[in-house]
Amino acid sequence: MKFRPVAFLASVLFAALAARTPAQTTTLGASRVASSPLDAASRTAIATRLAAELRSRYVYPDVGERGAAAITAAAASGAYDRIVDMPAFTTRLTADLRRVMDDAHLVVFDSTSRPPFPVETGLPGEAGIVRADRLTGGIGYLEMFGFSNPWAFKPALDRAMAGLKGSRALILDVRGNGGGDPAAVSYLVSYFLPASKRIEVSSIVARKKGTASVRRKSFFSEPTPTSFAGTPTYILTSGHTFSGGEELAYDMKTLKLGTVVGEVTGGGANPGEQITVGEGVTAFIPTGRQESPITRSNWEKRGVQPDLKATAADALAVTMRRLGQTPAPATVEAASPVSVFSRRTMPLVGSEAMLRRLLANLNAPEPDYTLLPSDIPDAGREALAETHRRLKPLGTPKAIRFRKPDAFGNDVFELIYPDRSFVVAITLDRAGNFIGLIGPDRVAT
Repeated sequence: MKFRPVAFLASVLFAALAARTPAQTTTLGASRVASSPLDAASRTAIATRLAAELRSRYVYPDVGERGAAAITAAAASGAYDRIVDMPAFTTRLTADLRRVMDDAHLVVFDSTSRPPFPVETGLPGEAGIVRADRLTGGIGYLEMFGFSNPWAFKPALDRAMAGLKGSRALILDVRGNGGGDPAAVSYLVSYFLPASKRIEVSSIVARKKGTASVRRKSFFSEPTPTSFAGTPTYILTSGHTFSGGEELAYDMKTLKLGTVVGEVTGGGANPGEQITVGEGVTAFIPTGRQESPITRSNWEKRGVQPDLKATAADALAVTMRRLGQTPAPATVEAASPVSVFSRRTMPLVGSEAMLRRLLANLNAPEPDYTLLPSDIPDAGREALAETHRRLKPLGTPKAIRFRKPDAFGNDVFELIYPDRSFVVAITLDRAGNFIGLIGPDRVAT
């Protein structure tokens, strides 16, 4: 395998495209709208609303206030007056905020000028899992570029780990992993913990909107079909490893379940959600912080420190030498792998039924919000409303055909009409609620 620093920008793999972090949902696939020249009133409205959201939502109220004060002062001083291009303005806002808040998850972007996210990307793997291989010397290898939500990630991981059963050692490659769902991370960690105990893996401490109070959500180990408890395990990292990818390395290290090999990771431990600011601008605002039950801290700004330092390109070879393989192969291909993972050929339970429910409701003036999780943030309702608008002109298809799961954990379906076809990609949460839909994209004829 050639090392690929892929930024996993999805949430549930529906993540903010401009922020490397787990988000709740997004409006991927929305129609592109041309940006208008930016005027003074729009700049003021965006800066004012963004400042208010930072004060209300950012995980650390004092830091949120610092960022809000910075952009408010900049707007009042005329620092933004010469910016008439929306993407340039959102880039400037991001830079100004990061300068005083120092949070790599925080980003502001112009959603109207971004091209729609394609339904079929051609990226390898399923639900963030790129490959699973048996390497020479009885060593198992699992590469992940992200962590999809458990609805898609758990069945994919279970198949991969079943193929690696019996390995004398295991290598988890997150050198190109940009994050994802913390519940998926904790499920992977569960494979290395004693099956007889329910162990806390991590927590997210999130700020309650508009207050200084917080709430805690803990993630615990779960039963897994097979166990790798006690198996020597190595986690490969790079400077591109971020957010949920870092969490895996941090959890495995602090729980003393594995050895981290490679580079110091990116240093992002503050998850959050997408907020619509207005004028076509969206902000990804960190609303919480990750916390380890062992350290009561995290890797924010510091990154995860490797146990064995090596360049990202050399991390695999260093690990193979550690496991007694000489000469040590530098790539997975050179290690004579036997692939034990391939994409499934059937949809996940509930995905087609949910798609049919969305299509059956197209004549209604509003989407059916009962399809969403009960605790979905405002952005989730906006995403469903956008999905309803995109699907409405299509009408009821003659047939629906499953094509494949995609690399991000979505199920891809073809909507077949008498004279044309479209593809869409849908994802649900573990309870079967709607999370997001990409597309429709016209199928080339």
